[in-house]
Amino acid sequence: MTQRKVSARAARLTPWFVMAHDLGIAGLTMAAVLLVRYHFERKPPPRGLVGGVTLTFVLICVGVFLWYRQHRTMWRFTSLNDVVRLARAVIVANLLLLPVLFVANRAEDFPRSTLGAVAIVLTAALAFGRILAHALAHGDLGAAFRFVDRAQPPAVIVGSAPAAAAYLTSQRRLRSPIRVAGIVTLDGAPFGRTIGGAEILGDLRRLTSILKALAAAEAREPQLVLAEPRPGRALMDMVVASAGEAGAKLVRVRAEGGGAALSPVDAADLLDRPPRTLDRERARALIAGKRVLVTGAGGTIGSELARQALQLDPARLILLDASEFNLYAIDQELKERQAPPVWTAELGDVRDLARLEALFARERPDVVLHAAALKHVPLMELNPPEAVLTNVGGAINVARLARDACQALVFISTDKAVNPTNVMGATKRVAERAIQAISAESKLRASVVRFGNVLGSAGSVVPLFERQIARGGPVTVTHPDMVRFFMTVQEASSLVLQAGALPLLEAVPANGRIYVLDMGQPVRIDDLARQMIQLHGLRPDVDIQVVHTGLRPGEKLFEEIFYDAEQVEPTVVDGVLAAFDPGPSWGELEGPLGELLAAATARDEAAVIALLRALEPAFQRG
Repeated sequence: MTQRKVSARAARLTPWFVMAHDLGIAGLTMAAVLLVRYHFERKPPPRGLVGGVTLTFVLICVGVFLWYRQHRTMWRFTSLNDVVRLARAVIVANLLLLPVLFVANRAEDFPRSTLGAVAIVLTAALAFGRILAHALAHGDLGAAFRFVDRAQPPAVIVGSAPAAAAYLTSQRRLRSPIRVAGIVTLDGAPFGRTIGGAEILGDLRRLTSILKALAAAEAREPQLVLAEPRPGRALMDMVVASAGEAGAKLVRVRAEGGGAALSPVDAADLLDRPPRTLDRERARALIAGKRVLVTGAGGTIGSELARQALQLDPARLILLDASEFNLYAIDQELKERQAPPVWTAELGDVRDLARLEALFARERPDVVLHAAALKHVPLMELNPPEAVLTNVGGAINVARLARDACQALVFISTDKAVNPTNVMGATKRVAERAIQAISAESKLRASVVRFGNVLGSAGSVVPLFERQIARGGPVTVTHPDMVRFFMTVQEASSLVLQAGALPLLEAVPANGRIYVLDMGQPVRIDDLARQMIQLHGLRPDVDIQVVHTGLRPGEKLFEEIFYDAEQVEPTVVDGVLAAFDPGPSWGELEGPLGELLAAATARDEAAVIALLRALEPAFQRG
């Protein structure tokens, strides 16, 4: 018989060994108290009294102990809560004994004082073994005399034996309020053994059934603690699926060494990309002591750039945005955080050349981080001229002014610029070419940074799914096979700052380079939607429906991050790749770009599309 089967059989038999132990102690206690009671009266007890009362009491204890589930308690986790519950069971059994004896023989010859003595002695006797087991398991005798906050949900720890032990140690040291019900291990630790006093309940294959049983036993939502600080995608997928199926709340340890601080699992945790070593000092070389202009500073990327830039000691930070609300929001946030008072909020549109000229003349920026753009694909399909005027015209305005006055320019692009099938992607690709061409004719160190979808950005799928889940569904996915590259806003902004610094470190400007973060494997949007449902303790297609609505105009099933013609090579920044593809000069582009902007100004949509295709032959509108 295998060790697993032996352990499983032992687990099934243990509660009945506990019941036999408790009933044996109950019978011995009743018999002993009666004999002692009559001994003090210096006369023997009536014949058959001790045996009859003892048997009756044991039978009553069978029902009462089963009702109070005393055989199901785990002695190594005994707390004062369990001792109090045990005392209640003993008192109830004693109170039931007297009416039963009264009905049988009017309780003749039964000393009434026996009930109080039995209650005290039996409670102490039964509690002794439990407290001793707890002390031996935990090395903490006092813990059994402290109340456990049963208001806290029971928690199952998932992780390797070392990770679980590290978490339990820190949890006890910091007196975390979490109540551990057991451990599910990843490395084959024997079932029924303990780690740090917590019992190993099984392996990952039993996780769902363990959580369901725990939820049923406690009539509340259990908690699932992922103790692995760096789980892979396979483990994360299994844990998220089990939590959703069982309706458990999923939290995780993020600190190495099992720090007791827990945080909810969010969409970013589902990316399964190895952590990157982002060089803060290299980013500081770009920002420290410089006058920095951030366009689109109220957007998701622009506002994070502002936050990170302020930590790198800029001499001046100019925040420019066309949205009054977005600009107000980031301005207020920085004030509330008491950020260094070196920033100014400027309302203005990158389309407005006169406004930009006045701003550059007054603020004299050394570095420009150009994040301003119109990015929502379906809306840009309906408004191609507006996309051109902002994404192309605005980029050209900024680049021309930066060419004459600045040290560095970072232009934020998108993976949708590669073999574009929509207007937004095509305008970004044309803007990439324009930035490269303009900077090639000057000493301006220009960087083009291309990345995929940013988790949680305005209009992205994550906040959309969150809203749909909060409403009770359905969650809408355009196509079951759609995949996308994702990164967090912190990663995207760090990439922008570090990529902007790279050309400053090169002896010769490499303005034709496009920098891209190695974003790992793409994520299926359908999988992401289902896992987000499970993160809320719900079941996809049962509690929340997932509906496929079909591709929207301009969408494609998968995005690319490089053109085939681009030469890709690593950089000195961990996880950042550089692509090089020499494009046309500004002399070749200036005329066609002027025609494109004139058509956009005239709101001639047909001409705009035709000119975009001429400038970027790979543009095939979907």
